[in-house]
Amino acid sequence: MTKKILSLIAFVASVTACTEDYKDWADPQVVPQPTQVSFADGSVSAVDVIKFADIADGQATVKVCNITAPTATDEAYAPSYTIALGGETYELAADGTMATSDLVSYVSGIYGVAPIQRDIEATVSAWLSNGTTAVKTATSAVFKVSVLPDAPFIDSDGYFLVGNIDGWKCVRVDEFHMANNGGDVYENPVFSITLPAVEGIDTYEIKMLPASAFNADGTIANWDIALSALPGSDEVSYEGQFSYSNAGGNIKFAADPEAKMYEIKADLMEGTYSVKPIAFKQFVYFIGATDGWATPDQKLETANFDGVYTGYIYCADPNGWGNDFKFQRTQGQWDDELNYSLFTSVTGDLAQGGGTNFTVTAGEGVYYVTLDLAAMTINAVKISNMNLVGDFNGWNPADDAQQMTWNATDFCYEISGAGVTTNGWKFTANNGWDINLGGTPDILVGNGPNISVAGATIKLYPTRKTSDKIYCTVE
Repeated sequence: MTKKILSLIAFVASVTACTEDYKDWADPQVVPQPTQVSFADGSVSAVDVIKFADIADGQATVKVCNITAPTATDEAYAPSYTIALGGETYELAADGTMATSDLVSYVSGIYGVAPIQRDIEATVSAWLSNGTTAVKTATSAVFKVSVLPDAPFIDSDGYFLVGNIDGWKCVRVDEFHMANNGGDVYENPVFSITLPAVEGIDTYEIKMLPASAFNADGTIANWDIALSALPGSDEVSYEGQFSYSNAGGNIKFAADPEAKMYEIKADLMEGTYSVKPIAFKQFVYFIGATDGWATPDQKLETANFDGVYTGYIYCADPNGWGNDFKFQRTQGQWDDELNYSLFTSVTGDLAQGGGTNFTVTAGEGVYYVTLDLAAMTINAVKISNMNLVGDFNGWNPADDAQQMTWNATDFCYEISGAGVTTNGWKFTANNGWDINLGGTPDILVGNGPNISVAGATIKLYPTRKTSDKIYCTVE
């Protein structure tokens, strides 16, 4: 049997192309043998664009090319085929079909799922086998397999809410902008917004329009691509599915009398939305002796709106009144203040000051505070030092050469002659990793990713005094 197969291989001939669409078989391997088997008219041609949306559920195979097998004088000649897509090789049937799952996995793994036509360079190879050993007899010239993934349109510039939240003005409003958490929108397809509660609304009614649906002046140019309720649905619910083509009415959810905000999320790949009423405001505001009890502009934030507020506050007593302070739920308002008497647990470098004030027990300085309004607990740790740590110093959080100095006038830590590089670095406190900051210079978060900006002069602004974010400058 082996001798017969090798004899078939011995006289494989190449075929010339007839048109641009048809690709010739390349010169095959030749092993001299006494029996001659000729191949003729072999060719491979491309098929139309393969639209994933047209592939039926459960369809096991999909046609990716047309194959005309090289003819042979031996009727027993029955080659098997493989197709190479990029650097991957897959089994291919004689009718030019391959496993649907293989094609979809390859395309999504290399290109993602965005609905953009991809033209993939491919070759087909023919093989002879005796059941134990397979020998490649020919490889086609390069041709294109064109595919169009099946995914909904997702606007990378985000979505804007319209509805009774502003009296159905139906214009683009920046405060109603929904964004994802960055990166490819097909890899991160969840868009969200924290919507302040609107007084007087019993049932919220909204639609979500992609940024591309608006004219330059903010008016709506295309209602057809609004995300709406499903056709025939008039449900009032905190979760559900939506239509991509404005096929239904408004998305509706009930007002929660205790909610201060609503976290609205839309998964643009799954076609689902969810609404979470939030009773906690985003910030609480520090006020005390530091600024003469006059300016509540240092802030703690609950990033997840779960009532756990964290951040840095600078505590000082420039007027000799005692290093005391409180927090306000609403900036500048005393009727909903947060004072010592409301908390069930006060730990760390904190104690009761005058009356119902808090005071710090470790003296003037910057403190890292965790305030939990769900459990009514508070903890504060004094920052004895703030260091730079990174690849440049072996990730040593106790490197005194990279210690920053507090500037009480500008409310920032600063250092000149820093050694940070683009290889990655962070801010660490108290010679350890328990308290650290990373991310990007304009948005720093606790336990965030490494910063990859190089510079020699660095200033860190941790108290949110002049911004809602903790940030730094690198020069």
